[in-house]
Amino acid sequence: MTLHVEAADVAAFFAPAKEESGPRVAGTKVNTELYQARHEKDNLNWATQLLDGIEQHAAGSLFKEYQYRLKKYKPRSANIWLRKMVEKIQEHAARFPLPLRMIANEASRANIAREWANAVVNIILTMTEQHTKKVNAEELLNAAMEPARKWGISPLLPTFKNVCPIEGFSDRDLDVTAAALARLQDEGWWERQITKAWNRYTEHVAIIVGKVRRGVSPYVSYKAKQEHCERRRAGAAWVRSMYAVNDELGLEIPLAEAVKSSMANPELRRLELMMRMRGFEEVAEEHGLAGEFYTVTAPSRYHAWTVTRKKKTVQNPRYDGSHPRDAQAHLCRQWAKARAKLARMGVRFFGFRVVEPHHDGTPHWHMLLFVRPEQRRLLRWVLRKYACEHDKAELARTYKPRFDWVAIDPAKGSATGYIAKYIAKNIDGFSVGIDEETGTAAEETATNVAAWASRWNVRQFQQIGGPSVTVWRELRRLREATQNPILEPARKAADNGKWAEFVNLMGGIDTQRKDHFVQLNHLMKFAASKYGEDVKKLRGLRTVNTVICVDGIPSAVRLGQEVDTRHQGWTLSRSGLGERSELPLSGDSRAPWSSDNKCTGDQILAEKDPLKRELALLGLDETDLARLQTGAVITMDGLFISIRNGCLNTSRQRPGMNPPGRQERAAGYRAEAMKLLRSGQDLEPWLAKIPEQYQQLALDQAAALIEQMEDEANWLEDAAPKYHEDDFTNWMNDLYHGSEHE
Repeated sequence: MTLHVEAADVAAFFAPAKEESGPRVAGTKVNTELYQARHEKDNLNWATQLLDGIEQHAAGSLFKEYQYRLKKYKPRSANIWLRKMVEKIQEHAARFPLPLRMIANEASRANIAREWANAVVNIILTMTEQHTKKVNAEELLNAAMEPARKWGISPLLPTFKNVCPIEGFSDRDLDVTAAALARLQDEGWWERQITKAWNRYTEHVAIIVGKVRRGVSPYVSYKAKQEHCERRRAGAAWVRSMYAVNDELGLEIPLAEAVKSSMANPELRRLELMMRMRGFEEVAEEHGLAGEFYTVTAPSRYHAWTVTRKKKTVQNPRYDGSHPRDAQAHLCRQWAKARAKLARMGVRFFGFRVVEPHHDGTPHWHMLLFVRPEQRRLLRWVLRKYACEHDKAELARTYKPRFDWVAIDPAKGSATGYIAKYIAKNIDGFSVGIDEETGTAAEETATNVAAWASRWNVRQFQQIGGPSVTVWRELRRLREATQNPILEPARKAADNGKWAEFVNLMGGIDTQRKDHFVQLNHLMKFAASKYGEDVKKLRGLRTVNTVICVDGIPSAVRLGQEVDTRHQGWTLSRSGLGERSELPLSGDSRAPWSSDNKCTGDQILAEKDPLKRELALLGLDETDLARLQTGAVITMDGLFISIRNGCLNTSRQRPGMNPPGRQERAAGYRAEAMKLLRSGQDLEPWLAKIPEQYQQLALDQAAALIEQMEDEANWLEDAAPKYHEDDFTNWMNDLYHGSEHE
């Protein structure tokens, strides 16, 4: 059978798709039927001008909703709605000191971060007169913080409260000040903060315009979910390519296996939370305590969208433009007030708190607490008082929308069963079924919840009271029995998964953590961080000193002991002990590949070739490798993949297309200045040709070069006579490699 195809049909098939005709506003088609009369055309022009001031993705959603409201309601109502929405978005956009288009992409944010970090450097250099003048620490930090305040960001700051009139600020305050100044001068820190602010702003706009709600994209916008999934895939690929290596012990562990067996595994995380919750319930049964389950919600003004009885999402008229972190901060403040009030009243309780989002991203809390039966009403009253402290007018009929509670009856079910579905729903959706908040499967929305917690930096689970779970996890790392009479019972309890027994062995549920019998032991590395801060590294466990009594009389003291649970000296490598890469583990510098190390025999498997393994993780084969080796650049999922100088490089920008940064420009000016100085030419004409914004940079490079040349000339004048004229080669070797004459 022969198929005949006309040439016109082929041309039509491969022709680009035709765009829909007609006017558009922010990419959304204009319904011309709504704008026939003169005043209707005026509404269109007004809406177009109003939406020009915000990003197109938000403007398009607003204009679509605006046209819907024009058809359903009066034009005045639709105009008022649009004006208020645009004002809310512009109010949040005004918090940025620069136009948002300047930070809308990764490359722009990197350049902006570099400029603001340099601004802080210049402030510090000016105040200290090029590091030659002592300046009050508080005044220096206050001046250096001025650029960061414009962005609404800040590193950890000292308190400057306990100031000694003689010695001045405490060492703690000075250390924190030095670390804060180091961060403010670091362009990497600036880029992370600006990126975080931009991501949260775009997600907040998505909430306002209705892209985060039931029936559209619950909990988090579709774009934020995609970005979260991409990061997870990239992270998983990186983990699969890495090994944890300990040269001293000769150990090699695939990093993927280590991650799978840690709390990063959602299944293990869920099982451990359930185990600890069940252990708390056993402790409560042992002490005759009552269980209470509470649900606390933020006031209506924090909710952008609400669900009607017909399960339809509509905009909340009380919404004031707050974002999820504002709601979480409100709940934390009210919880702090309630906790302080209960402490003053002598009410002791313990349990768990779970934070989960409403369909529009607004967080609410679920708490399972255990308390003495005679104090359960007091606990309930205090929590309800502070949960309903604000916006009481909307609670005229009942407090249930803000605060709900259930007294747990053991005859109807266990306390752990009340909170089990909330734990599973916010981790992996295991055995939850349909998510009532969204009407979809919980296993599908679990990814949305994870993306929501990541985007807004919300702590989902928190243990209230009880011993440290880190001590529990470190005890489970001890595989062999110990001779310590305090440590060994706790180790057995942890190894057998008996949380209730572990709580009692640590001193009981009411014992404060500083008095627990087994505590963490850390190794302090001074000034080990990038910003000169002390790094506390977990080393193992230690037991406290205990008093031995005979017939009720103290007779001796058993000194505490230390036990190591973690081996020191672990490093990450792209290959195991048998094949170590000497290159750094940066994202743009991969393991080298050449004809020399491609294959050295049958004992080295092809899968162990670092370059081939990297290409396989990217989905590339040997055909692609051959193309890359010829100098080609492969584009895939927005990444530009290339091989340069034997190294595999991945970048979001095409190689060779990046504009010169400050460092590259400075290096160029330094080379030009050196050429002029060596030839004895004047620098003034050269400086005059440089653009005004870069003249100071060029002048700094020339000044540094002149100073270096003067120092070298003085040194050579002193050092050269010590050598014989014929021994010039030895003198040059000593000049670069050092000698006894240094």
